Amino acid sequence: FLLKTKIVIMKIAIIGAGPAGLTAAYELSKQGQEVTVHVYEAGTSVGGMCKTITLWDTKVDIGPHRFFSYDKRVNNLWLEVVEKDYKMVNRTTRIFFRNKFFSYPIKPLNALWNIGVLDAFLSLTSYLYEKIHPTKLDNSFESWVQNRFGKKLYQLFFKTYSEKLWGIKCTELDADFAAQRIKKLSLLEVIKNSFSIFSKKNNHKTLVDQFAYPLNGTGMVYEKMLAKILKNNPTNQLFLNTPIK
Repeated sequence: FLLKTKIVIMKIAIIGAGPAGLTAAYELSKQGQEVTVHVYEAGTSVGGMCKTITLWDTKVDIGPHRFFSYDKRVNNLWLEVVEKDYKMVNRTTRIFFRNKFFSYPIKPLNALWNIGVLDAFLSLTSYLYEKIHPTKLDNSFESWVQNRFGKKLYQLFFKTYSEKLWGIKCTELDADFAAQRIKKLSLLEVIKNSFSIFSKKNNHKTLVDQFAYPLNGTGMVYEKMLAKILKNNPTNQLFLNTPIK
């Protein structure tokens, strides 16, 4: 008898050509001819909120652009896609408050000079009081930050900044959001990271001094990822301007 082997090709549809959708498509495309991937995107380009647009003859990232991770799997995948088309950039971040620029990560002398001795004293006192009489957590951003930093520092920095940025009251923002954005950072950790005697480098993700940046903007990552997806299997396709119902 002549036995014929039938190759079963799996077709997979992915909704959305943002970072998550394209990464899933990219990983599946490594299966070669055995898997065909179709990506459906409602927008006009890939990258989602991480795309790069041209504005006034300048490339502009409209969303997240600072890449940093402790997860080796994420780092390896990112480097696999970007290859050598990136550079390490020194981070310069400052908080504009009361018409003055505050260094971030916070530096005690800079903060003390800008905020004034009275507010600095009140912030530290409020923090110590919080350690003795902690705010009851009610699953809100406000209670989470007050519990970790004290009421005074929350009112000075976190409340105004967060509500301006997100357009939502801190009492309505979820505590999980704070945990993801601020993670394990605390006032004590900020102070430790401010003095080289305690720490020679910043180990917290919000205090990192350098980050990897693609040469042509963060959107380049997903453009290169798309090119690899199409190259891995010619039957793979991307459908732009195609919302899914």
